[in-house]
Amino acid sequence: MKTAFTLAFVLSLAVFHGAFAKENYHEKALNADTKESFAVVSENIRNEMQKGGRYEFVQPKERGQIDQSLTDMTALFEQYGSISAMNQDTKVKLFNDQEVVNSILTKRDRDRVICKNEAPIGSHIAVTTCHTYAQEVEAHEGTQNQLDEWKRGGCTGSPSPGTPHPQCFMGGGAASH
Repeated sequence: MKTAFTLAFVLSLAVFHGAFAKENYHEKALNADTKESFAVVSENIRNEMQKGGRYEFVQPKERGQIDQSLTDMTALFEQYGSISAMNQDTKVKLFNDQEVVNSILTKRDRDRVICKNEAPIGSHIAVTTCHTYAQEVEAHEGTQNQLDEWKRGGCTGSPSPGTPHPQCFMGGGAASH
């Protein structure tokens, strides 16, 4: 089940005095400024990176970076308890780790909308189309799976001259004319 609040969290660092604004105006910021509140955020981020989660498309290398940053931030909260108890250097370290996590999660957010202005094949008139990142990844994976299936099914030739190979059509069934 999806969580009700955003996981792309914004830590309130008093030292930066609002120098960074929420980029995604439609998301609620979660103020994870204590050890306890950060533990909840960290757990939710890890859960959302699982299959079906908001950040399921995070790549393995990126997942390692996120896990390391969350572990480093957890250690800082374990040591200090809250942001208000941290010194300036520690706050900067926390902020930098947070930025690593946020930049990856923002890029891999399944709900992120991508719009393109392209002319369809056979036309010179551009059309704007929009889709989510999840739709883009799923379409790419579907195409790749179909190509792999065709390779395995031997779609390089026809069973007899002039007859299309039935495995070479979408869905793997016989061609319909």
